Amino acid sequence: MDEVEAAAAFYAASQLEQLGLLQVCDRLVELHHRRGLPVGGAGDAAALLDAYWLGRAERMPDAARRELYARALGPGFEHLLGRLAAALAAHPEAASDDDVRWAADELRATIEAHVDASALEEVALLQAQLGDALALLAQPEILELYGSPEPWHLIDHLARLELGAVPDAVRHQALGASGTLVIAWLAAGDDAVTEEVVDAAEAWLTAAAMPPG
Repeated sequence: MDEVEAAAAFYAASQLEQLGLLQVCDRLVELHHRRGLPVGGAGDAAALLDAYWLGRAERMPDAARRELYARALGPGFEHLLGRLAAALAAHPEAASDDDVRWAADELRATIEAHVDASALEEVALLQAQLGDALALLAQPEILELYGSPEPWHLIDHLARLELGAVPDAVRHQALGASGTLVIAWLAAGDDAVTEEVVDAAEAWLTAAAMPPG
């Protein structure tokens, strides 16, 4: 995995953090450990909760993750991603290949300056942590327990109920999905600007313009 691919992973993870994904998962596991969740003792939900609890020492804590995002994405990252998204969105009508190339080169340069070897080593650990959390929050027994149709609804509900947070779910889901696709296009090094990439750039710009909260 190169630096730009890693940046895509970090950006997606940072948006999931804004939703409260890992904090919600930690709270669920804490409730289960204190026998506060009425899940079957021998079922899949209990097994996932127990495994997540037992593996807690091997995962990155909140402060370490946030420091990693700040260090790896670097100052000005969002601004440069916005410039690239704007150039890609305008590409079919007004922007030239030079506009896109300049914005892409600027974003790539800042990523390569900030994603170092130690950050690259953390990608697999972070992705595994997020995958375990999503698997837990997608477990049917846990979804049913809270009356949630899917994990994103559950995350939003529990962030409000257990953490006192009001996550901006629509905005951060849109930023994460579209921004990751734009950065993945940058990582691929493909000069062709496809309709999918243009759509992602437009979606990122729309989400970025949404008022927070």
